[in-house]
Amino acid sequence: MNNEDKRSRRIQILRDSVAQKIAAGEVIDRPYSVVRELLDNAIDAGADSVELHLEQGGLKRIRLIDNGSGMSREDLELCYRPHATSKISSAEDLYHLQSLGFRGEALSSIAACAKLRITSKTEAAPAHSLEVREGKVIGLEVSRGSQGTVVDVSDLFYSMPGRKKFLKSPGAETAACSKTFLEKALAFPEIEFRYFTDGRMKHYLRSGSLLQRVGDLFKNQIDQNFLQEVRSTGGNFALHALLSSPAQHRRDRRHIHVYVNRRPIQEYSLMQAVHYAYQELLPGGSYPIAFLFLEIEPDMVDFNVHPAKREAKIKNLPEIHHQVVHSLKSVLNQKYSRPGSITGYHEKDSSLFDSSPAAVNGDGGSRKVSPPYPSSPAERKSPDLESWRQFAREKHQFPDSQSSDVIVSERAADEGVSFSDEPPLRYLGQVFDLFLLVAMEDQLYLIDQHAAHERILFDQINSGQLVRQKLLVPFSFELEEEEEEVLKNRLEIFHDMGIHLQRQAPGKWEITHLPAKFSGIEKGIVEALRSQISSEESFRSELFADLACKAAVKDGERLDDYSGLELARQAMSLPVPRCPHGRPIWLRISREELFVAVGRS
Repeated sequence: MNNEDKRSRRIQILRDSVAQKIAAGEVIDRPYSVVRELLDNAIDAGADSVELHLEQGGLKRIRLIDNGSGMSREDLELCYRPHATSKISSAEDLYHLQSLGFRGEALSSIAACAKLRITSKTEAAPAHSLEVREGKVIGLEVSRGSQGTVVDVSDLFYSMPGRKKFLKSPGAETAACSKTFLEKALAFPEIEFRYFTDGRMKHYLRSGSLLQRVGDLFKNQIDQNFLQEVRSTGGNFALHALLSSPAQHRRDRRHIHVYVNRRPIQEYSLMQAVHYAYQELLPGGSYPIAFLFLEIEPDMVDFNVHPAKREAKIKNLPEIHHQVVHSLKSVLNQKYSRPGSITGYHEKDSSLFDSSPAAVNGDGGSRKVSPPYPSSPAERKSPDLESWRQFAREKHQFPDSQSSDVIVSERAADEGVSFSDEPPLRYLGQVFDLFLLVAMEDQLYLIDQHAAHERILFDQINSGQLVRQKLLVPFSFELEEEEEEVLKNRLEIFHDMGIHLQRQAPGKWEITHLPAKFSGIEKGIVEALRSQISSEESFRSELFADLACKAAVKDGERLDDYSGLELARQAMSLPVPRCPHGRPIWLRISREELFVAVGRS
């Protein structure tokens, strides 16, 4: 548009059809938005059975059936109009909301951008069917049906080609709709839900308790036997939470589910509160699996701040944050903490660590290995005099018969053997099964064995040095639709790493090939695959760091002197002496610092 055209423009009132399409874009942007609004209406109508059908990810058709209170003919004549609602009648009602929907925008927005047909029946009146195109009624007639409502939405954005071209593939839209459906179903376990995609039933969720609903929805990701239920009240709110064992942690926050008055919301402060409650029980950079439900007095929370109601203003948020941390932490510490025990919660949930490396004795029997991480930083206790004395007594003795399947040293070296590289390195031994002790000239080094091996593996993965091997028995696993859609787009990256994946059926996959160094950590690899929903730019480095961490030698794992020597040699040759997550690999203590510490000159 040129300047002359701009100067000649005059303010005008938009036609109703244009205004409705603009308003529709605020509420309905993709098929999952339709699913969200229709589910809200069904739940608000008091339904105890809800059925959702999708065709081509909702691009072709979305059909929702409920057995709620239904609508009369008079209600049908109004329901598709802007701001028509039965849920509020005044501005004051916005501060005392008892329903999921309240704006009266859902059906009018859908009617403005899709073909809409509604069939509904109340207990006292016959069924009627309403058809709407581009916001205008083209038919309202007596129909047949049982009590409740059937909403049929087809050809989404058929009249808005500019919006339609930004829709994603049917697979991606199905994944987004599934996520929305599961979020709603999780918050209402007393309602029976059925979910179909392209004629195939994906979920049948019977009514029951919250614990049962979580078990049904996340049976492939969470062991229901390790879920801890927490209830608490305080001030103007009540808390109900389901918490996983700390052993079932993840690498991102996606598995912290927060609901306020049964609405899923994105409130960082509440997610942070859950994380704080677990903080002393999890490895660094890990997050729990948790389901937090808060019931807050309606006048203390405002949901009218986001078109999708994903955000809320909560008046007493700092108080709630504190109470959530206190309530969850007290239960978690009581169940999982063991003061003075290095194993902490891992002893109670040791069955969950099937993929943890185990040291092997000379007689072929397995020897218990300490957990990958201590329960808290405080449990990495400071060296005491007796430990150093014991170390000195054992330093000159090689173990009778120890081996490590984590690092295979090709060097046979006695203690004190120097390398040809300058400066010479002397391997002194392992301390607390956590650190390797090395002397170089007049410097003493404490090398973090896990961080060092993690960095070495990370560099090898980056440079493509790992040797691939075929698994004798493929490792099977399942993925949710959203996870599967992301994985499909990144198969080439995994192939380049030596990880071969094959899709056996929708949601069912197999690992057929792995790098030799990743053998035995298949469960950890699947966990990493599920966690990597990051941007393309950061995906490679995050995944490489994740897999290197899982394959690396663990804290608490005993190394024989040969393997310790080789790991120390490689660690001291690293160009970047930090693990992929940024932690330093070693601590250096000079001869002068030691002299000062003991008062020598």
